[in-house]
Parts: sequence; C-alpha cells; structure tokens
Amino acid sequence: MTSAPSFHLACEIDWSDLTPLLDDRRVQTLVAVSLHEAGAVAGEEIEVGVTFCDRARIAELNEEHRDVDGPTDVLSFPIDGLVEPVPPGMPRSMGDVVVCPSYVQGQLEAGTTMADDPGLAAALERCVVHGVLHLAGFDHELGADAAREMFALEQLVLDRVRAAAP
Repeated sequence: MTSAPSFHLACEIDWSDLTPLLDDRRVQTLVAVSLHEAGAVAGEEIEVGVTFCDRARIAELNEEHRDVDGPTDVLSFPIDGLVEPVPPGMPRSMGDVVVCPSYVQGQLEAGTTMADDPGLAAALERCVVHGVLHLAGFDHELGADAAREMFALEQLVLDRVRAAAP
C-alpha cells in the first residue's frame, strides 16, 4: 500500500447468521484502501456498512431495489458518495455493501466469475472492493471507459492489499 488512509473509517461488518469467511480486519482494510484509492478526503470521518447474507436475502434486495429477480454476488446502496457535500462535523455516510458468499461460491464452481480469483476468500475480497467502489461513484455500466477505470482501480486495490498482507 502506498500510504495509510488519511481519513477515519467506521466500518460496521455484519455476517448475519453466516460463518465469517474473512477476518473483519481484512474487510476493513479492503474498504479503507478502496476509499483511499477512490479519492477519500483527508481528515474526514467516513462510515460504511458491509453485510454478508444468504441467497434469499440478497434476492429480496435485488428485487426490491433493482427490479431484478434472483440473487447476485454484490449490491451497493450509496448514500453520500465522495463528492457530495456533508454538513460540517457530520460523518460522510457512504452507504452499504451487501455480499452473498453462497452465490459467489456458485460462480466459482460454475467458472462464471469476472476475475481469476483463486478461491472463495479472494472472490469475496473482490466483491467487497467492487461494492465500495460503487459507493464511491464508480459504475462499470456507464460504458467501456468507465468499466476499464473501475476494474483497473479494483485490481489496484486488491494488489495493494494482498501485497501488504503478512
């Protein structure tokens, strides 16, 4: 990692009733580096929620918020983003990322993941970073240039976090 994030991160992690598959500290690091690389402002207080859930819950959220039937790997629910002004003294509430480990496992087994992540933990890390970048305003569905930018940043974050891991 190039330098430590210069903002204060409050990252709430919820595994619902699932067995944790990533260390909470690892999830917090992925979120922090993602926000740092996305351009988070020095000195800010930033809040992010990351929830890991089952297929039924993510399918419900996918239908309710995107009108898409069925489960998916990751959803993002942005609130403030990185460019919207927030009142002085108030934290920047980025929003929430929701990840479905069993859906990601199914993608790995079917060979339909978007990247060559070796194993479930690495694929879940990618989902966390992907979701946080969406919270920060990146959107791969806005065209080829936007997709290249987002996926390159996603890989940069993963490379930096993995290189710094003990």
